[in-house]
Amino acid sequence: MALKTIVIAGASGFVGAHLVDALLRAGGYRVKVLSRSLSTKATRAPWPAGVDIVRGDLRDPSSLQGVFEPGCTVINLVYLRDAGEAENLAIMGHLLAACRAAGVSRIIHCSTADVAGRTPHRRVTESSPCYPRTPYAAAKLKMEDAVLAYGQEGCDVAVLRPTAVFGSGGQNLKKLAQDTLGGSRWRNAARACVFGRRRMNLVYIDNVVAAIVFLADPDRALGKEIFIVSDDDVPSNEFSSVEFAMMRGLGIQASPRPRIFLPPWALSLMLRILGKDNVDPLRTYESGKLRSWGFEPPVPFEDGLARYAAWYRSECRGEPGKAGL
Repeated sequence: MALKTIVIAGASGFVGAHLVDALLRAGGYRVKVLSRSLSTKATRAPWPAGVDIVRGDLRDPSSLQGVFEPGCTVINLVYLRDAGEAENLAIMGHLLAACRAAGVSRIIHCSTADVAGRTPHRRVTESSPCYPRTPYAAAKLKMEDAVLAYGQEGCDVAVLRPTAVFGSGGQNLKKLAQDTLGGSRWRNAARACVFGRRRMNLVYIDNVVAAIVFLADPDRALGKEIFIVSDDDVPSNEFSSVEFAMMRGLGIQASPRPRIFLPPWALSLMLRILGKDNVDPLRTYESGKLRSWGFEPPVPFEDGLARYAAWYRSECRGEPGKAGL
């Protein structure tokens, strides 16, 4: 049986590197990764066996000729954090134009749950109104709109909105791990009092890439749908529980938990003053729609925290500027 071709834009990033490994483990796919250079110094080095590296720069439309193939699936993970909204929308336009020219059949665009912004809904679903306040969330929402509009032309598209992704190699939870190991006890206690009951909205990396692989199944019609992927169904996905789990995983004796927490209304006011998109400390993002399609997250939330702590102890020990064990 012929392998189904998947082309990944943004494969060298945190999610992309994990996704490549997951697709190779799943089997049945020919995996191509888009890179601005064929040099291993400019890409992930080395890529696993079985990965095709193709040269193309989303800033340069002419470089995308021949990158995509008729009938292939494109997974877009690209967002340029050092660029503004205009440039990110431009590269999205270049990507979609190249897909149109090549006859790409399916596109899965990875966005972010942050696009909900200051929605009034405490339990956020795919149908919740989006009111982004930060430039990042606003640009991400417009990129979603571009993909969904392209789907009106006949291409089968879907948008995935992960919450705060954590896992080996990622940035989420790294600061908490550093502070847990080497931060001031008094500062950590004060932070726990302020953020103790705030929902963290974390999602483990393996669950995110599993959702992408699930949607990438060529026999599954995407239907221009939006899907949230989160681990918010777990009560322990809040600050004090996550901090306690990190202490346990990092081998730190847990100090007594504070009995007094900043009231949610006060924390909400503080988040609003700081200009955050999400100013509701009790907000959750519901992934029931994705589950109703048959998706089951492979890794329980608590196991993901334990795996992250084990990775941090193994890989981040003795890094310059990092707390030691």
